[in-house]
Amino acid sequence: MKAKHAMVPAWLLTLAANPIFAADHVDAPGTKGPSGDHAADITDVFLFRSNGKLVGAIDICGAEAPNARVDFLPGSYDPKVLLSYHIDTNCDGVPETDVNIRFGTNTSGQIGVQLENLPGAGATLVAGPIETVNTTPNGLRFYAGYRDDPFFFDFAGFTATMASLGDPGQPPTGKLIFNNKNDAFGQRNLTAVVFEMDLAQASGGSSNVCVWASTGRLKP
Repeated sequence: MKAKHAMVPAWLLTLAANPIFAADHVDAPGTKGPSGDHAADITDVFLFRSNGKLVGAIDICGAEAPNARVDFLPGSYDPKVLLSYHIDTNCDGVPETDVNIRFGTNTSGQIGVQLENLPGAGATLVAGPIETVNTTPNGLRFYAGYRDDPFFFDFAGFTATMASLGDPGQPPTGKLIFNNKNDAFGQRNLTAVVFEMDLAQASGGSSNVCVWASTGRLKP
């Protein structure tokens, strides 16, 4: 099992949308390369507020930067992988809600996604096809499919900034070099699961919520 953590402070819940401070595109060596478990590899976990709801997201199967574009099509919807989005309303490390996400295939060979324990969904289990904006009985939307990697990082700027701190024997300049049009992750696909949640039910009335995600694989 692997986990991806993101601590979400109170100020985040007051904004329309804001990123959390966690990203992981170059993961443990065992999850990368030809034999890596891409379907169980979390790149990012998100939580933001939109239209009076909380919106959560888990991204998997991302590309390593600064490598060339990589799209891991096989295994992105692995039915033997369980994604779990953990919601901790008092940030004590014990989640009050676990949103469990699974993929599966029907008798016609169509791939679908199932969410369990989605706060405010109106049902314990909700499901729908991938690459489709689905709606729960209570009108919450959820989606699973390929999307452009939302994580932004100017790798060239980062490298130049680090170099400005000085090579051995050279005085540092400490210059911040950043180009908001230079995205090392631009035009790279990943698999995203995005879901709306009822604000009151998800947060439990708390103004400080922590979230993280984990993946587990069913053993043969």
